[in-house]
Amino acid sequence: MVFGFNDERPLKRAKKRRLSRTAEDLPDFFAFPNPADQTTGSQPFRDNVKSFLSCHARLTLPPSVFPSLLAWRVTLRLEDPDLSPSVVILDVVEEDVTGSRRSVYCDHCRVVGWSGHPVCRKRYHFIIRGGSENAREKACSSMLLQQQEEYKPYTHFSESRCKTAITTDDVEDWLYLQLEDNTHLLHAVVHSNGFGHLLTLNGRQGGSKLLSGRQVMDFWDRLCQTLAVRKVSVMDVSKKYGMEYRLLHSITKGHSWYGEWGYDFGAGSYALTQEAYRQAIDTLSSFYLSPVLFSGRGPRTRLQSVIAFYQSLSVDELVTIKDLFLFLLNLIRETRKKPECATSDVLCLWTIDEVERVQQAMIKVLTAAAGKAGWVSRRALKGSVWRAASVELLDYCLKHLPGKLAINGMVVRARCNPYSSDVEYR
Repeated sequence: MVFGFNDERPLKRAKKRRLSRTAEDLPDFFAFPNPADQTTGSQPFRDNVKSFLSCHARLTLPPSVFPSLLAWRVTLRLEDPDLSPSVVILDVVEEDVTGSRRSVYCDHCRVVGWSGHPVCRKRYHFIIRGGSENAREKACSSMLLQQQEEYKPYTHFSESRCKTAITTDDVEDWLYLQLEDNTHLLHAVVHSNGFGHLLTLNGRQGGSKLLSGRQVMDFWDRLCQTLAVRKVSVMDVSKKYGMEYRLLHSITKGHSWYGEWGYDFGAGSYALTQEAYRQAIDTLSSFYLSPVLFSGRGPRTRLQSVIAFYQSLSVDELVTIKDLFLFLLNLIRETRKKPECATSDVLCLWTIDEVERVQQAMIKVLTAAAGKAGWVSRRALKGSVWRAASVELLDYCLKHLPGKLAINGMVVRARCNPYSSDVEYR
């Protein structure tokens, strides 16, 4: 005997569920992409970029809308202990130059000297926008794509969020304007033959609220290694703080800021050769400070006082201008470091009690000299308590002595004597 069940009611259609990825599922921006996880082997860039997009990106602009432009989006997780969790959007635009409005020839290749390369049919734009997209543009663009799927030439929106008529030409113009925008945090273009150009790089001073220029550059370097980009050019046109500031990195490191990621001198303006550039850097780096410090019988200038002041702070002798600026940059890095909170009563090599004991001894010396000499030099203060601790502990206590509160409610101050270029306390 077979039992059956017959229901005349029609079956309900299964509800569609939208699956969303949580922030924990997104790749970490500071570790993505990992060149060590590359499985493409020795494949060229044109194959690697297709594999990369199929694995990590989602299509946001289908070919049915604009045949010459395809757009993908990669969402990355940004975790910083100093900031709230956020996301970074990487837009990848594939441009078919045969159907594009722009010229099939690349002006950047012509400037670099790659005009002899065959013209590639496709080029890929990698963009990290400087700010979030406008909500109105997102709404209008999404509605336009929906209308295009229904084969309507244009659409007019009467909703409160969009009251303008938008055609496909308007959106196409907006897309091409994004490729020419210089406010992006990152904008690079790579031809299908693996040769590319870094067009825009902006950090915190360029409008970024989350990423620094070094962090964006690290991400771009990992991306180039993963995709097997053959060669990248960059035109350094930054004018931040003037030419003198731009030369600091070359004087101290022997190369420009981009040299941290393997970028070498390619071509200079006004027929500047690589040999002349290297000779200029060596000349500036090896300039001796002794001719500047020599003043004869005349009064010491402000420049001489500044150099003498930093020489008094340095443990090693500052001989050349390279030594001076290396010491200055190290001081800046140390001051920008955040103080580490001690989890016990041990601070570095000494306990908090030892540091407090030495600093209180220094404060007693300053209190006794308050009515007579007033300001006490660093050398004299260190010599008065040299029996109390080691030289390293004395230097550490002197470094953190300014701002210390005394028993009588007074605060320790420090200054630089303009005549002797020595640090003084009171």
